[in-house]
Amino acid sequence: MISLFYGHPLSDTFFGLPVSIYFTPGIIWHKNSDVQDNGYEIVAAMKAYYTIPLPWHVRLGAATGISYITDTTYIEDIDMDPGEISSKLLQYLDFSVDLNLGDLFGEPVEDLWLGYGIHHRSAVFEQSSQYGHFKGGSNYNTVYLQYHY
Repeated sequence: MISLFYGHPLSDTFFGLPVSIYFTPGIIWHKNSDVQDNGYEIVAAMKAYYTIPLPWHVRLGAATGISYITDTTYIEDIDMDPGEISSKLLQYLDFSVDLNLGDLFGEPVEDLWLGYGIHHRSAVFEQSSQYGHFKGGSNYNTVYLQYHY
């Protein structure tokens, strides 16, 4: 998968804590393979970041929102019970850890972050009526670059 996200800053604090809040819409392209066709996913989420005060800036992130996909992916389909059909609209979660590359390489890349994240679509363990009370979802491990301007 290849994705492009935009983060719009909403607040530098959350209930007085040093946690930055962003609105983060994104578009994801799920590339075709032997087991699935091309598909697109649209995400709208709120993401919180906390920067750990270390000599190198390490940032933890967590997001929640909604995800709509044009065609469910193979990973979602194999997790379904026989005869069930996944919903194209699911809960979106994202957990990430980022390292500021400027701390390692200096000023030319001071606003560039290298990150690892988990991109998760979920039917909320069959508990949510808006997603059809079915079991399903997907997890994708991601590595990304994020530029803060």
